[in-house]
Formats: sequence, structure tokens, C-alpha cells
Amino acid sequence: MLILLADTRKKLLWLWLAGAACLGLLMFARTLTGMYEDMETAAWGWYFTHILPILLLLFVAVILNHNPSKVVKRSLFRLLYAGGLSYLLLVLITLLGRPDTLQGKSIEDYLRLSYVWLLPFQFLLLVLFGLFYFRKESFFKPNAAILQEYVGKKNEYAHRRGSLLQIQAFDTLIQPDGLGKTLAMLAASAAAPNNDLVLLQSQYANWTKSRDLDLAAPDQLQRE
Repeated sequence: MLILLADTRKKLLWLWLAGAACLGLLMFARTLTGMYEDMETAAWGWYFTHILPILLLLFVAVILNHNPSKVVKRSLFRLLYAGGLSYLLLVLITLLGRPDTLQGKSIEDYLRLSYVWLLPFQFLLLVLFGLFYFRKESFFKPNAAILQEYVGKKNEYAHRRGSLLQIQAFDTLIQPDGLGKTLAMLAASAAAPNNDLVLLQSQYANWTKSRDLDLAAPDQLQRE
């Protein structure tokens, strides 16, 4: 099963925002109770170091919205999501750890020591997220059969929800060369001219011209 890259960005961003909020509230509560007395700067620096880089990367990925129509395997996204969740849980476990179990270690020493296991994990996630969202070439190029299967799954969901327009659209889209017919059907059903549909119809016309006249490589046409 496939998932739109744009959807994966939003899911990961919400995960990171939730994790940052929970960890931030815990840090704030501990600061108020005086746990980080005389070391507030070091403690909050630790928090921002482990949360902010990936949060900023995901924000940029959502804002730039590169490759909005790109699809990836859902299993690959699940692995990436599990990695992000594991990292946030590791940060939480580290924060809840007891430095007094380490002989002669203060809280500040303990937080400084935790960089050893947290920074490599964060660096790995930064590399993976960067490749996932900013790499121009696709790791996975779905063929026509896989795309038909994807549309078929969407069609099943539309039938379950009982959305008549979506059912009509996916029923048309799943047919051979159904994209142009689907866009025309949606444009005809719209109460007023829709700029997004006009743009998509124009892009589809240019794509059809490039395909028929062999003006673009097959791989490029497939990605488009």
C-alpha cells in the first residue's frame, strides 16, 4: 500500500509537536520545582538541542511541500515513524532517569553524558528525514499496476464513506486513461470555476503532449 509523501510530513510533524510539548511541560515543571537550580541554561539547552533540529526540518519540509504528488510505501513510512517515536521516548526516558545512580554524577553531568547516546540517534534521523523529504529522485517508482491498486484502495474507502462524488471520481480514475476524464467530470460538477482543477487540467494536457510526442523520458513522465 502507498501513502502520499505530503501526508507523511504532516503525521511526523504532529508527532514531533506532541512530543516537544510533553517534554517541554516536564522540563518547565522541573524548573519550577528547582531541580535545575543554577543550571537552567544548560538544562534548556539540552532540551532544545534534542528537539529543535528535527522539528525545524519537518516545518521546512511542510512549508516547501516538495514533490506533493510523490508516493512512498506505507511500510517504509511506518519504519520512519517508529524511529521518530523511539527517539522521543528515549529522550523522555533519559529525562526521567536518576543521575544519582551514577556515582559522583550531578544532574548537569548526567545530561551532558546523555549526548553520547542521543546525538547519534538524532543525526541518523536527520539524515533519513532529509533523504525522505528533500531528495529529488524517488527511492521507489510505482508502476501502473501499483498505482491502479492504490486508486482501487481509495475507491474502497470512498464507498465505505458513501461520498457520491468521490465514488464517481475514483470509479472513473481507475479506468485506463481515466485521469483526463476524471478531471473533466470534477470540473463539470463544480458549482463555480475551480482554479486547482484548471491548473491540473493544464498540467495534464502538457503531460499528454509530452507523452505523445516523446518530449520527455518515461521515468520523468511516470513521476509526473
